Amino acid sequence: MKEISIFIDESGDFGEYAVHSPFYIITMVFHDQSIDISEDISKLDKELDYLGLHDLCIHTGPIIRKEEIYKRMSIPERRRVFNKMVAFVRQLDITYKSFYIEKNMWMIR
Repeated sequence: MKEISIFIDESGDFGEYAVHSPFYIITMVFHDQSIDISEDISKLDKELDYLGLHDLCIHTGPIIRKEEIYKRMSIPERRRVFNKMVAFVRQLDITYKSFYIEKNMWMIR
C-alpha cells in the first residue's frame, strides 16, 4: 500500500471583498512517499546557502510583499529566491490542485 503525504495551504482571508485580495485560495500538494525527494531538497538548500539564506522555509507572500527576512533584499535578490522555489517544485514528481473562491461571489449583503 502506498503512503501519500498531503500538504494543504491557504492564501487570503475570509474577510470582505477587497480589490487587493479578491480571492481565497486553497492548494493541496500530494506526494507519494515511495518517491525520494531528499536529494532535491538538499540541492535547494545548497542553492539557498549560496544566496546566504540558511535553513530557510520559503513563503512566497513575504517574498512578494518584501516582509520578514526579505525586507532588505532587492527585487532581483527576491526574484532569485522565488525562481529557485519554482524550479524546485517544477522538477518534483508531485501533484497539486488549487481551488479558488471569488470573495465577491459569496458576499452576504
